[in-house]
Amino acid sequence: MNETALVKHPESTALIRFEDCDPFGHLNNGRYTDYFLNAREDQLRDNYNLDIYRHMQTAGKAWVVATNQMAYLREAKLMETVTIRTCLRWFTDTDLLMEAIMLDKRTEKIKSVAWMRFSYIDVKQGKKTQHEDHLMELFGKVAVLGEGKDPMMFEERVLELRQAAAVVS
Repeated sequence: MNETALVKHPESTALIRFEDCDPFGHLNNGRYTDYFLNAREDQLRDNYNLDIYRHMQTAGKAWVVATNQMAYLREAKLMETVTIRTCLRWFTDTDLLMEAIMLDKRTEKIKSVAWMRFSYIDVKQGKKTQHEDHLMELFGKVAVLGEGKDPMMFEERVLELRQAAAVVS
């Protein structure tokens, strides 16, 4: 893995599928999490050579979602292609905070924002454990805010994104 190629905000696209939509043809609010998690899983593998399932099999450790916060700003529609941009916002020796943003692929207007905090778990013991040194090194290279929890509240971040989008529009 070339260190100069490490991107802090990887992105990918997703097609909003029929089975994930409500009767109005909008992405069901419960399905946004799946789209964000699937995108992040692919982005970790493609950008950082981090396959979370292989890691669980070899290290016996995995990340589990501890908390979610989500804001829905615009609807995602049936058969629409969206861009999903994620980042590691901050990390500690046992936790990560991922930010995910769903954007209109054409206009880049924000549809949804999510923060997901993950805890690192020893699968056999079922207990929180510390990240290995090589993971801490990777996180230090890609985390937007670096090590240590962010003092910003989720609602403040959503407002910040809305204001930035209003300036661009």
